[in-house]
This record gives sequence, structure tokens and C-alpha cells, in this order.
Amino acid sequence: MEILNCMPLAAGAFSSILGELQTILAVVLGLGMVIFFHELGHFAVAKWCNVHVDRFSIGIGPIIWSHQRGETEYALSVLPLGGYVKMLGQDDMDPNQMTSSEIAENPRSYSSKTVPQRMAIISAGVAMNVATGFLFFAFGYWNGVLEPAPVVGGVRAGFPAWEAGIRAGDRIAAVNGEQIRSFVDLQESILLSSGDLRMSVVRPGSDQAEEITLTPVKGSPGRSIGVIPAFTTEIDAVDDPALIADAGLAVEKASEAFLPGDKIVSLQPVAASDSADQSTPELPVRLIADLRRVLATYADREMIYNVERKADGGKSTVVRIRVPAQPVRKLGFWMAMGPIRAIQKGSPAAVAGLQVGDTIREVDGLKPGEDIDPLTLPVYFGKKSGQPIVIRYSRASSSGAVEGECTLTPASDLPGWMESPDSSTAPLTIPSIGLGYQVQNHIAKILPGSEAERVGGLSQLTRITKIELLHPDPGKGKPDAWGNAETPVELPLTATESSTEEEVEANWAWAFDQLQRAPGRKLVLHFDDGKSTGTVTLQDLELEENWGLWVRGFNPGIWRDERVLLQARSLPEALTLGLATTRKVAFSIYRSLKKMVGREVDMESLSGPVGIAKIAYKVAERGFVELLVFLGILSINLAILNFLPIPILDGGHMVFLFWEGITRRKPSITVINWAHAAGMIFLMSLLAFVMWIDFFVSNN
Repeated sequence: MEILNCMPLAAGAFSSILGELQTILAVVLGLGMVIFFHELGHFAVAKWCNVHVDRFSIGIGPIIWSHQRGETEYALSVLPLGGYVKMLGQDDMDPNQMTSSEIAENPRSYSSKTVPQRMAIISAGVAMNVATGFLFFAFGYWNGVLEPAPVVGGVRAGFPAWEAGIRAGDRIAAVNGEQIRSFVDLQESILLSSGDLRMSVVRPGSDQAEEITLTPVKGSPGRSIGVIPAFTTEIDAVDDPALIADAGLAVEKASEAFLPGDKIVSLQPVAASDSADQSTPELPVRLIADLRRVLATYADREMIYNVERKADGGKSTVVRIRVPAQPVRKLGFWMAMGPIRAIQKGSPAAVAGLQVGDTIREVDGLKPGEDIDPLTLPVYFGKKSGQPIVIRYSRASSSGAVEGECTLTPASDLPGWMESPDSSTAPLTIPSIGLGYQVQNHIAKILPGSEAERVGGLSQLTRITKIELLHPDPGKGKPDAWGNAETPVELPLTATESSTEEEVEANWAWAFDQLQRAPGRKLVLHFDDGKSTGTVTLQDLELEENWGLWVRGFNPGIWRDERVLLQARSLPEALTLGLATTRKVAFSIYRSLKKMVGREVDMESLSGPVGIAKIAYKVAERGFVELLVFLGILSINLAILNFLPIPILDGGHMVFLFWEGITRRKPSITVINWAHAAGMIFLMSLLAFVMWIDFFVSNN
């Protein structure tokens, strides 16, 4: 009986291993196929020109397998970094053959052929890669390709998209008149653009496109407008279902566990005075952005999640899962209000006359830092939708600070903390008025009776310089949002601004958001009061009675991305899409290279052999068609990079052939040797650089 009980586990493990082996095999064959077709182009045209071919090798370095057929040795070599066709009179490892008069006398040598023939042989590999790339694309679109939809899943506060009023859920239909079919298209259009962008934006529930013009900013790896792709409310396949919920948060305390494949279709807030399931109407959700908005609106309410779950027979049932509210942890002090960092165009804040650099001094007579916690302003404004609010502010001028006053009315559908700061320097937004602001890192008020007051060491104007989050049982127990490693999580409160590379003060709101996601951890606050430095440990934090957390504790990496199926309806349409994609990929690669030379795109965006294999594996896991499209992109990359005018590469050989065709004489052996040596050094240096990126940069 014990053996029988183990059989399903063994079968599941075997199936998993078999699936991984199939994926690895598909990647190996796919990458080998790209190399094979490139070398096949050289080989076929060389044979057509009656050139003696000594060896046709996939891979470089020591040979691990070979077979002699006729005059040619067919081989597999140990390093899968390329391949080669070794012809009589043409050997990159022995450039002397190119100028040998003795070899040139052999009518079947490469060097004896005319310049046009040699050009055809050299360019055949590139031509074959372009052709196979086109066929990969056409076949992919004929079968249908799932790609990330061109839907905005989130907008980074203060970035051009946020300032222009683009929201989560918006679909980008075109950029600068060019149709956008997927989020990948959108990213490439932004990254490789110059100047302003004219974007056609379709709002949720509308068929009409709105034209928005904005200017990208320099980010990493290049130009950015601050949008992220959309994710659905369907839980993707995960290795361990226990990791769907982070430890210590509300989802862990749900009435039953969420499972892989579950799809949240609606939320139902439970009335504060009523525990009945039918107390409030259901609110439909489809994207994570919808989920965030509803949860932020009803942050202090228990929530019923209506979940579509597939049964064993394939039928779907709806499961109702109750998830309690998660109160915010109080630190026992309020921080000082900082200046306004960003304002959306046409927002209530902009219409009221507020400007970047202003500092809010009073909101309806309440002074931030004295009468109200600056961190709660987004919630305050969100609950005052449709009601006029009076704001007093100060503005710096050449003659000193100037006081001002304005009245504005918050929008009705945008709750507070719907947008958490996604980086240490990002502003905290008040979505209902279209404003982002800084919360300073020095204390404005210690709350009476709080743990911070009891512990001592902190006082007004004390500056918090760093926070450490200590796991209650390091290395053991269920991981929270930060895992369960023995080393504490550090939240530094200084950061480097990417656009200026200057050190700036982090936004306290970012640190506050981060520590809320791990409620089981003790806090070690590093402080500087101007006279000395020290630390304070807080572990018995109280909970806010009337302020609920804006997240319930789902692991953010579990959601399935929003995809769109791109499928041709006929063979001519598939070929047309394949040709259009080939041209677009080729032009994108050209623009990328141009911007890398101009340092507009970081070199760290490159991938080496290991990085390419990792990407191929991830793509292959999604399906055979997706792998084909990736191989098409790789084929076009190989074609263009091989045709760069670098000695040893095909493009370098073409330069020598053009020289010979124009001057009617071959380059000297000295020039060829020096060029090949320089080319080899460059390629080895480039290989070392991209391998460093693969192992030490892309994994960070």
C-alpha cells in the first residue's frame, strides 16, 4: 500500500522531469537550428560555386563528433557559440590562406573565385538567417502567437505617462502612427524612439482613441514613460501553492486557500455591521489594477473573493473565499511633510494652481505632521470625493516663501494608496487630485503612549537613516514578502536618482509601504539626531483601528499576464505579418545598436550565450509557437550582427572583398593579420563582457 501511495508522486515527479527535458531539448534544437541554417547558407553557395569544403561544423572548439561524407567532414564541436564552414583558401584561424598564391592556383579554392562569387558565399549565411527568420515569424502567426497585450498594468508616479494622465487599464493602440500589437511593440517603440511620442490611447469601455503627446525620460536600460504590463487576476502555475500568500498578511488567514489556476472574477465588500455574504453588490475585476482599486477603496472591510475554479472534469465552479481586512501597523510617530514632486496635467491639483515644489501646510485646517499624518492624506482626499477641500501651501520665490490658498474637489473613483511608491525615490500619490509628494525622513511628532515614546531615543527632528527588518525565526517558517533568510532586510533612506545619478533622500512613504508587507518582523531604526547616531528596536507595534492596508498579501509574482492572440486568417496574411515583423525586428536591432553607440541605451541590456539560453527556456515553457517567434528574432539578430564590419565576421570579410573589387588587388597579409587579431580581441572581449552580464548583472 505504501508503494501504491508513492506511485502518483513518482509519476508526477517523472512527468515534471520529462517536461523539463523536452523544454531543454527544444531549446537546444532551436538554437542549433539557427546556427545550422546560417552555416548551411555558406555551405550551399560554396558548393554551388564549386569550392572545396573541408568541414561543416555546428559549434566551435574541439570536435566531439564527426562524420566524413565525400570530401567534407560534418562535425559537432564542444562550444555552442556558433559554427563554421572551413573552405580551401578561407580559414579565419589561418588568414594566410586568403593571400596564398599557391592555394589560389587551385580552381576549387575559395580564393580563386571571383569577387562576386566570394561575396555570394560570404553573404549567404546572413541571407539564410533572414529567410528562416521570416519563415519562423510567418509560421508562428499562421498558428497564432500569444503576446503580452498592449494594456497598461500600472503607471509609475511622476513619470511622463503618469503626468499625462495615462491609467492602468488603458490600451495603447499606436505610437507615432505605428500600430502597436503587443506590449513588446510598445516597449520597443519607446526605447528606440527620439523626441516626443504621439500615443493613441483607448480607455476601458471606450472604442475611441485619445491622442496624448509626451516626452520619455532616460531610465534603465533607455528611454521610458513609466508604464508596466498588465496582469490578470488568474493565479499562474506555481511550484509550491503555499507560496501564493505571504506570511503574516490577510490572504494567509482566508477562509480557504487559493490554488493555482484560480481566477478572481469579482470582489464583495462585507458591510461593517453585517457578516452576511449578500450584504453588498459584487464588484467585477479582471486585471490586477482593478483588484488594487477595489481593495484600496475598501481597505478597512472584510472582503469576499468570488473565485472561478476549474474542477477535475474541466467544469468551472465559483468558490467564495472570505479574506479579513489587514490593519496598518503604527510606528508611533509622524514624519514631516515634504514638497510636491509631481502633478498630472488637467488634474484638480493642476487646475487649482498647485505647482511642483510647493509644500502643503494645511488641509481643511489640519496641519500635516501636527494634526494629521502626512501618509494618510491620500486616504483623506479619497474619502472626500465630490467635496471641496481648502489647501494652504507655501511656495518658494526669489523674495522668500509665499503663502497661498486654493480650493479643489477630489475625483470620485480614485481611492488613496491605490498606487504605492514603486521605488525609494518615487513620490506618494493622491490619485483623486493628481498630485505626488514627498514625505520627509525626519520625525515631526512622537505620538503619546506609543511604543516609540516608551522605548525612547527618538525625538522631534530626529532623522531616520535606515530601517532593518528582522525575521522572527530566520531561516525557518513560511517566507513573508522578503523571504526568511537569516540576514535582515535593509531599507536605506538615501538613494541614487537614475536621471541625475545624484544621491537624494528616499521617500519615507516607500519605506512605510515596504515594512507593512512583513508584519511579523521587528524593526530596527537607525537614526541621527544631529548630535549622535544610534538605533531603536520596535517589535510590539499597535494597529491602526480605522486604516486598513491597501494589499491583502498575495505574492506579486503569481499572476498570469494579460495576453493577446495574434493569428493570421490566411496564408497571405501570415506571410505579410512575417515580412512586416522581419523588417520591424531588423530596424529595431539597427536602432538599438545606434543608440548603444550613442550611449542612449545601456550596454547592460545585452545578453550573452547563457542569457539567450535562459530566455529561450522561458519562452519554450510557454509553447512551441512562442519559441519559433523567439528563434525568428534570434535569426535576424544573428544576421545583422554577423554583417557588422568586424574582422572575422562575415561583414569584415565583405569589407575586404569590397576593397579588392575597387582596387583590383587583395589586401596585404600584414593588413589581414592585424585586422583578424583586432577582430579576435574585440570579439573575445565582447564575449567576456556579455558573459559577465549573464552571470552578475541579469541575476541581480
